[in-house]
Amino acid sequence: MVDYLRVFLRFDPAAIRRAVLFNFAAAFAEGASLLMLLPLLSLAGVLGEAGSRRGWMPPVDRALSMLGFKWNIEIALLVFVALIFLQSLLVMLRDRESNALQFRFGDHLRKKLYAAIGASSWRFLAEHHSGELLSVLATDVQRIGAGTHFMLRFFTVSVLAVAYLAVALRLSIGLTLLALATGSMLWMLLRGADNVAKQGGMMLSEANRSLFGQIQEFLSAMKLIKIHGEEKDSVSSFNRGVDQVSNRSIEFYRVRTRVQAVYHVGGAMALACLSYSALVWFELPAAHLLVMIAIFARMLPQLAELQSGRQQMLHMLPAYAAWRGLVDACEANRDPVEAVGNRVPLELGITFEQVGYSRPHHRLFIPQLTIPARKTTAIIGVSGSGKTTFLDLLSGLLIPECGAILIDGMPLQQCCGWRQSIAYIPQETQIRSGTIRDNLLWGNSITQDAEIEKALSQSALAGWVQKLPAGLETEVGERGIRLSGGEKQRLALARALLRHPQLLVLDEATSALDAGNYRLVADAIRALRGSMTVLVVTHRIDELSGLIDGIVRVDEGEVGKWQPTA
Repeated sequence: MVDYLRVFLRFDPAAIRRAVLFNFAAAFAEGASLLMLLPLLSLAGVLGEAGSRRGWMPPVDRALSMLGFKWNIEIALLVFVALIFLQSLLVMLRDRESNALQFRFGDHLRKKLYAAIGASSWRFLAEHHSGELLSVLATDVQRIGAGTHFMLRFFTVSVLAVAYLAVALRLSIGLTLLALATGSMLWMLLRGADNVAKQGGMMLSEANRSLFGQIQEFLSAMKLIKIHGEEKDSVSSFNRGVDQVSNRSIEFYRVRTRVQAVYHVGGAMALACLSYSALVWFELPAAHLLVMIAIFARMLPQLAELQSGRQQMLHMLPAYAAWRGLVDACEANRDPVEAVGNRVPLELGITFEQVGYSRPHHRLFIPQLTIPARKTTAIIGVSGSGKTTFLDLLSGLLIPECGAILIDGMPLQQCCGWRQSIAYIPQETQIRSGTIRDNLLWGNSITQDAEIEKALSQSALAGWVQKLPAGLETEVGERGIRLSGGEKQRLALARALLRHPQLLVLDEATSALDAGNYRLVADAIRALRGSMTVLVVTHRIDELSGLIDGIVRVDEGEVGKWQPTA
């Protein structure tokens, strides 16, 4: 809780000060309007004339005399209405400021976590399920926002309670102290629900993470699920996850509503006892008693709201702990290679010197390797031999445990912006929903149609795009579902070429293509020979005849030297 409050208070101090100011001003106006009930009752004849003017009227009389008015029932009603108007205005401003603060704070947490995830290392991200990241970004941050609402409301109700107590103390110190003692006993009786709320929040976070993981896996495997006819099992598993989340939420609200019910019943009993005490023990005047009853009647639901808000905040804390833990983990595993910087030229080549890297059940060793610049090189190896790890080291996603990787003689870690000089096309082509133009411009700053047309021509897509009724504005559907495999690969190649890369990497990019599409992509790769450094990762050398200048073999975690093909 302390860390949460520290983060919140540092978020926007000026807005927090405004919210605090409006809270106190609104509470002061409400307290003043309550105090006005006594003069109104007095002027209405509930109190005797002497009693009506003693202790309450002289300050107001003096203020009205300075303005040229005489105190009467009409003036009292006007002052009362003015106070209610002022209070309503201040409450409106307070609620607007508090709601804006709540939403902006939630957005701030989400943006901070998103940026931390983006800046973390690939190895760290690969070890975490995307469902966990999505759960914290979506549901946990949303719960923190809801908890922040109750925290602000908790403060508001607390300030109002102080205002009510100030008025009550003005009327009867003894009765007010008795009411405080009764309220404290009721609070202590219900403190046991706090642990239940916190435990419920922890279980809800776990259930949400599990559900998001199921959703991610279901959507990513949708085609396979449909082919195998496993829809029923998937739906059943999803329903169990949804039920688990719902049950956790229902359990918490059961506790919360039970506490509120106890507060209402206990508060009614306390109010009855206080009314009896006021009449029999304290012999409070009738008008004072009426005002005290009005004060305590308004305080009772707010005390219940205080306890409810406290439980909601405790229920939120596990969500905040998940956010804080993930942010700290991302920052502790920050990507050591700076991804932003000037583009790095590749004129001589890429050199690996005694590079070693290991992870559970896998290792990679590169004793000595130089990949010459402006050549097309094939990275050959069977599945699981270490090709992907080799590419991750080359791009700077992974840091070698020993040895050095040099780009034109400069250590890769010192080449800020190296990744901006790389274009990478994976086997599972990443196509976004939107138009062809949207996909071409994703990650590129190119806006001139001439460059787009050149890239389309280089990737053998120009003729196909021209035949489309909407041309570049053709919608491709979610994940490019309206495109064939070959069209996706060529679109990805065109997008990569728009980056004007120094290094183009095709990671098994042609393995799933039919003969016709393969020839189109192969012709496009052949046309790039000599213009940039190209790496073609594959496990089938026979497909690359006439396309490559050299070969690098990866075998059981060891990378050989660059060998020319001719």
